[in-house]
Amino acid sequence: MKKWWIVLIAVLAIAAAAVVGYMLSTAPRGVESLQATQPETAAPTEPATEPPTEAPTEPPMEAGETLVLNGTELVTAISDGTEYVSADALQQAGLPLPEAEPLQNGGTDYYVLSAVSEENRCAEYVDDETGLRYLTPGAARFSIEQSVNVPVLMYHAVSDNMWGIDELFVSPASMEEQLRYLVDNGYEPIWFSDLAELEQYEKPVILTFDDGYDDNYTELLPLLRKYNVKATVFMIADAMGMQHKMTEEQVREMADSGLVSIQSHGLTHADMDAMDEETLIRELGESQRILTRVTGRQPSVLCYPTGRYSDLTLEVAERYYNFGLKMVGGQYNTADDPFLVSRYYVSRYTGLDSFAAMVAPAGT
Repeated sequence: MKKWWIVLIAVLAIAAAAVVGYMLSTAPRGVESLQATQPETAAPTEPATEPPTEAPTEPPMEAGETLVLNGTELVTAISDGTEYVSADALQQAGLPLPEAEPLQNGGTDYYVLSAVSEENRCAEYVDDETGLRYLTPGAARFSIEQSVNVPVLMYHAVSDNMWGIDELFVSPASMEEQLRYLVDNGYEPIWFSDLAELEQYEKPVILTFDDGYDDNYTELLPLLRKYNVKATVFMIADAMGMQHKMTEEQVREMADSGLVSIQSHGLTHADMDAMDEETLIRELGESQRILTRVTGRQPSVLCYPTGRYSDLTLEVAERYYNFGLKMVGGQYNTADDPFLVSRYYVSRYTGLDSFAAMVAPAGT
């Protein structure tokens, strides 16, 4: 009995040892199996980024000089020794943007000033007293074939209040009738500067008004705006602000209208045929300077007061102006001296039929 109990204890001990051994031997395999069944996950990677690129370097630009372009004062810009003008300044001056590729700086487009000047046929005028530069579109010199025949009409005052010689006045009603006739019949009133591109016009005609009377501002300008017609006013430079004459402010507004070209009728309206060279230089040069300062645009056409001139007058006038206008006549160009221009005289007593005959040569 005692031996049996001993044997039983031994058997149980052996069995317990076997169970413990089995558990120890299988546990690692279970962990490995569990690990083997876990999906492998790739280590997180940062998104791919392109290497940083450097922003394009803008060319250095500094302030240039002050100038007046088509009546607008602006400051140019200088880059690498070249003078530029901004697109905003060109638009303010009423000039189209060039087709050339602009230089960009600070989000602004800049164009080479010399190219702008050439495309717009600008003349450069430097006031030798102030040093200020003026660039005036269309004022550059050009030549015209002698066969050209453009009617040039001469007016003076536009008013029913005739305080002077009757023939110097055209009534506002007649003025409007004549402008309406031009528009209705396909005529194209132009400036003298437009003669450089005369092929663009089929029936050109030039309307001129002498002396710069104040009714040119009060009566004529509204009519020009109504019919969108161009005209040229020959201003006596020393007479602005005098009785019956436009003030400087009115002259400037006329020039800024885009419809009126302010040109020179001399400094004092004195006869030029007997002047010496020194007097002519003052009469012609000073009138140009004054009108340039007032309008911001260089006059390029001279109308001889009373139509009188000498050979010396012509020689001095050509130093300052592109064209000189005589008093009366019909032919635009003369074979012996194409610098001179003749005009038709329109007075208070010019009827519509006579007016129609005056402008009839247009386009021929």
